[in-house]
Amino acid sequence: MQERAKLLEEIEKKTLPSTEITDNESQTDDRQHEKLVQANNELQSFKNKIERVVTKKPHLFDGIDEETNERLDHLISTLENQGTQIDTLQAERDQVEKQLQSEVKELQRFKNTLNSLDM
Repeated sequence: MQERAKLLEEIEKKTLPSTEITDNESQTDDRQHEKLVQANNELQSFKNKIERVVTKKPHLFDGIDEETNERLDHLISTLENQGTQIDTLQAERDQVEKQLQSEVKELQRFKNTLNSLDM
């Protein structure tokens, strides 16, 4: 009887932290996504400002060399890569969350089986 109680306590202890970890990971991914969206919005705003200046005062850009374009290309590439990484992390998080839910259900079935054996 004491073994059963200890086992049930252990099952409950292992179930709760898994849920908390998933919530923390979700919050982290959500924050990263929000930061990426904000960065994309700022980049678009920056791009719009540059286009406006180029249109109104093209002579200001006569001295722009290829190195500047390469830097902008690198920045854009970095942002695209980060977006891909975020998508991958979200997919992995979803997969881990499903796995944890499956394990929780399995532990609950085991707990119910133990309860029915004691009755």
